[in-house]
Amino acid sequence: MRSPVVPVVVLALIAVPLFGQSNDVAVWIGSSRVGTTSTGGSDIHFDRGNAFGVSLNHFFSNHYSAEVGVFSLRHDGTLRIGGVDAFDIGKLKMTALTGMLQWHAERWHPLDPYIGGGMAYVRSNDIHSADLENAGVGTVNVKSRIGWCAVLGASYTVRKPLAVAAEARYIGYRPQSGPRDNQVRLQLSPLVYSLGLRWRF
Repeated sequence: MRSPVVPVVVLALIAVPLFGQSNDVAVWIGSSRVGTTSTGGSDIHFDRGNAFGVSLNHFFSNHYSAEVGVFSLRHDGTLRIGGVDAFDIGKLKMTALTGMLQWHAERWHPLDPYIGGGMAYVRSNDIHSADLENAGVGTVNVKSRIGWCAVLGASYTVRKPLAVAAEARYIGYRPQSGPRDNQVRLQLSPLVYSLGLRWRF
């Protein structure tokens, strides 16, 4: 498994917080959707999941910023055969570290739409369930992976320094899963819809 140290260091350097300038910190709560993987006449499907996150944004100007964030995503999974749930495959838990550059329409206006893109490092737990044990499969490993990410959102200042925000965040993540001699590439790539509370300083 790749060491998470290098991606974490890279993401931290992307948004070195020069605290003499403008920053904001945000907490996020929302939902996440991931893709379905078709293989061998069956589908590996994950239900809509929960998403929680925190982020730190450093502004270089009224229009440009760099952000680092950490998001926790959880999804219940099933193996579907003929469109019918056949096996419970357990819960998939992902931790995504994101680092991106963002463009803001105008930071200090009450309404601030923004867009951005960058890189993400995603680490997942191993999948296991009673159904997998009974089927003789046991625990299924899901690889960590580096991918790209993008965000589209808007903040609204309720009262300085407090703002509320809504955003959609895409995380490109298609990890290898399963035993070494029979691996499957999971088409996950979470799309996270979040509401956030931002504190600007």
